Amino acid sequence: MKFRSLIAAATLALATVASHAQNVTDLRAALRKVMPNLPADARIIKTPYDGLYEVDFGSHIFYTDAQGRYLFAGEILDTSTGVNVTQKRIAELNRVPWKDLPLKDAFTVVYGNGKTEIAVFEDPYCPYCHRLEKTLEGIGNMTVHVFLFPVIRPDSPARARDIWCSPDRGRAWQAWMDHHKAPAPAPARCKAEALEANLALGQRLGIESTPTMFLHNGTRMTGAVDAADIRKALAQP
Repeated sequence: MKFRSLIAAATLALATVASHAQNVTDLRAALRKVMPNLPADARIIKTPYDGLYEVDFGSHIFYTDAQGRYLFAGEILDTSTGVNVTQKRIAELNRVPWKDLPLKDAFTVVYGNGKTEIAVFEDPYCPYCHRLEKTLEGIGNMTVHVFLFPVIRPDSPARARDIWCSPDRGRAWQAWMDHHKAPAPAPARCKAEALEANLALGQRLGIESTPTMFLHNGTRMTGAVDAADIRKALAQP
């Protein structure tokens, strides 16, 4: 069940069901009564804010009171610092350790000296991916690990396979992304198992759109992010 549907169903049920949770275990049980599809591994954390608990699963966050009676699907802003607490927390949840990325299922494109490493999940037909590629080329001095993630169009898998099966994947990718020059058709003997592996990996990582980029520090960035935001994120530890 999608996150919004999960919240909507729970909101209806909460009108008649309430439980007096005394701890996180009881709170989880209370929530499961009105949210039967709440994942078993959903984390429930007591926040520093009086009586408020954070419930997170995947990249989704909502808040509840200690009894599990009220749900809050919104953002918390610290007015003293101006920090969006919810967005900061989601960014933490979305981090992926660099060592967990199977780079063998990607190919590389190098700009300049290639000093900075990033990984990007992209679809050959994704217009925002085309825009991001130009941005990354403009930033320069980086090695881009491209994970082909063909999900946008019915012919995306075939185009991705042609690129993956090219003698020089990076060059074939750049020719397609920069000039829409199609690679040669993939030979029948090329299986391109990496493409299926990337789709499975994307599901595990909760990738819902392309491009999705991961920096070496684990930061996740989605969409055609501009150069200034990328540079700012790269400067973070």
